[in-house]
Formats: sequence, C-alpha cells, structure tokens
Amino acid sequence: MHEPYMFEELFAVMAQLGPVMMFWFMVLPALVAVLLLAILYRLLRTREGATPAHDDEARMIQEMYRAMGRMEERVEALETLLLDPDGTAGRGRSDERATPRGSGRE
Repeated sequence: MHEPYMFEELFAVMAQLGPVMMFWFMVLPALVAVLLLAILYRLLRTREGATPAHDDEARMIQEMYRAMGRMEERVEALETLLLDPDGTAGRGRSDERATPRGSGRE
C-alpha cells in the first residue's frame, strides 16, 4: 500500500519543481521517442524502395566493368600495332602511303 503514496509524493515534488523539470522528465523523452520512431520509419521505408534501384545500379556497374575490359583489350591491340619492338609496324604503313605505287622500278 505504500506504492500509491510514493507516486503522490513524486508528483508533489515534480509540481514544486515547476515546468522546467516537467520539460526534462516528460516532454523531452517524448520528443526523443517520436524522433527515433520517425527515423526508424524512414529507414525501413527507404530500404523497401531502394531494392530495385540498387539492382539497376549493380547491373549498370557490371556493364561498365565489361566495357572497360573490352576497351583495355582494344588499347593493348593498338599499342601492339603502333609500338612494335622493331619499329616497323607503325612506320611501314606510313611509308607505303607516302610513296606513290607507280614510281617504283620499271
């Protein structure tokens, strides 16, 4: 039977402390709880909506990765053609274009 008396005493002490203590012990915890619930709701809602967008982004990144691999192969092929160790691949073609075909030995 002491419990109701303890609550009455607590309310009497809170009434003496005034509105500032009421803010710290009642209003502020309620605001924090509402804020946490709002954040939790927003996180759960964005997770559900983000799944299709995430799949599209992953697919697009995979396509870019494949394209980069193909581009790397092309650049290596061009480097092989242009930077032949003998130096003949790049020069041979440009020399053939510079000299006309009809002005050779006849």
